[in-house]
Amino acid sequence: METQIIKIIIVDDNKTFLESLDFFLRKNSAYKIINRAYNGEQALKMEDIHKADIILMDIEMPNIDGIEATKRLLRENNKLKVIALTNYEEKAYLRDLIVSGFKGCVFKKNTFDQLENAIQKVLNGGMFFPENLIDG
Repeated sequence: METQIIKIIIVDDNKTFLESLDFFLRKNSAYKIINRAYNGEQALKMEDIHKADIILMDIEMPNIDGIEATKRLLRENNKLKVIALTNYEEKAYLRDLIVSGFKGCVFKKNTFDQLENAIQKVLNGGMFFPENLIDG
């Protein structure tokens, strides 16, 4: 049985983090990075963004932030599956992320431990949010 390749787009203004994430994901043959952007404005201009199975979107970026970019992308195509990447662990963010249409959230400090689980859960129609963001 052939394994489906998961097409991923990474959007993050932190070049070092983006490169590390790209390297990490490319080690898994099930993932293919089809494009990268350094801010929401670049992401919105991508012609292939709607081909992605998963979009990994930083929240805090210059010009157009990840929340606004995600809202605009989902207005064009509500089937996109976007996972937030953030350093911010405030619970108030959870509501904003869900209302904006994110299917998941991974704290950047936990990316390499939790991202693959988040991707699988979201691809299978679920949601993935850190427990400490949901509790309380």
